Amino acid sequence: MRIPFVSGQVVNKKTQSHRSFAVFLGLVGVLTLTGTLLLVLAPAPLSPSASSSLFAIEAPNNLDVIFDTRVAVANSRWKYVFIHHSATAAGNALTLGQTYGSLGDHFVIGNGDGAVDGEVQIGHRWNQQTTAAPPPGATSIAPTCISICLIGDFDRTLPTPTQMRRLNQLVTALQSRFRIPASNVLLIENPGTPASPGKYFPAAAVRDQLLP
Repeated sequence: MRIPFVSGQVVNKKTQSHRSFAVFLGLVGVLTLTGTLLLVLAPAPLSPSASSSLFAIEAPNNLDVIFDTRVAVANSRWKYVFIHHSATAAGNALTLGQTYGSLGDHFVIGNGDGAVDGEVQIGHRWNQQTTAAPPPGATSIAPTCISICLIGDFDRTLPTPTQMRRLNQLVTALQSRFRIPASNVLLIENPGTPASPGKYFPAAAVRDQLLP
């Protein structure tokens, strides 16, 4: 039955009330269904330790931003830099965190497969200025040591030129800020494990570019 209108107002106010209530119920139903669908389709929340405090630096002119941490950087604390590979063909800080239960490194440098080539990712341990966790193949890591992981299996392939350029930039920034000598930039010989840089890693070229 059509509802008659006179000058834009409903004549039958009782019918209007029923209709408005029905419309209201319909809207509630639609909103409820939409909310349910969004909850079903939404991805599972990410682990805070693996991802929430990570961010990428895309080809910056300098890396001063790495010192803008959630917990203030204590310049006197950091004495060493430890460089190793992920021993995986692809990945990023998030996948490493998922593999080991928590990202152990302070920094991760991508190789173009899982992260942008040369992308520097900053982990929660650096953001919170806490000790790194040792990768498989190392039993411990000093609380004064900064850990850098390059994505790649360098027992099989070379790191990319962009990775090496970004690594040099990152290590130089850390050496300059914390007065870390070249002798305290560590490359551990532990073949076949992620604790080493890998047999194809150009260690001599890296050492040639270190600050004294």
